[in-house]
Amino acid sequence: MTKNFRLVVAALIAVVIGIIYAAMCYGPITGKVVDADSGKPIEGAVVLVEWTRTKGIGLTATYSYKVAATITDKDGKFELPGTYNPLVNKPILTIYKKGYVAWNNELIFPGYTKRTNFIWQAEYVVKMEKYNEKYSHDKHVDFIMTSIRSSLDIESKNKIYKAFEWERKMALRERMKK
Repeated sequence: MTKNFRLVVAALIAVVIGIIYAAMCYGPITGKVVDADSGKPIEGAVVLVEWTRTKGIGLTATYSYKVAATITDKDGKFELPGTYNPLVNKPILTIYKKGYVAWNNELIFPGYTKRTNFIWQAEYVVKMEKYNEKYSHDKHVDFIMTSIRSSLDIESKNKIYKAFEWERKMALRERMKK
């Protein structure tokens, strides 16, 4: 092989590795949260994203790698920083606003069915369904807790807990009635 050919092959390999690396990283996450019925923006929704890493061979453990949280603006828009680590799992996005069903990019409430219509892309529009009184607040709180995982840092936990404090109180009332 000639020296030039080896340089071209090395450059191509570097480009392919760069493309694979970039594809496995997550840039800033931007989107808009709207009411599913009216299409109007939802201001003040808590938007939480968590990246996890899985370690181990055979027996594995997943732990929180990075967490970010924000609140939607008057136009329902949000922006969260990304992460540029190719070893992280896909991010988990959870959104909550009082009076609405919590939204998660992996699961759908109330049946915990797998969400199949979500694609990571800039300016994703999240449509939140109004909370229906036929739902159980207790089960909704469980759904939120499952969605946000237990490994969140304390600052992010406090943001989301404060946001759904009302929901937790309603769940407690439900339990006391039983």
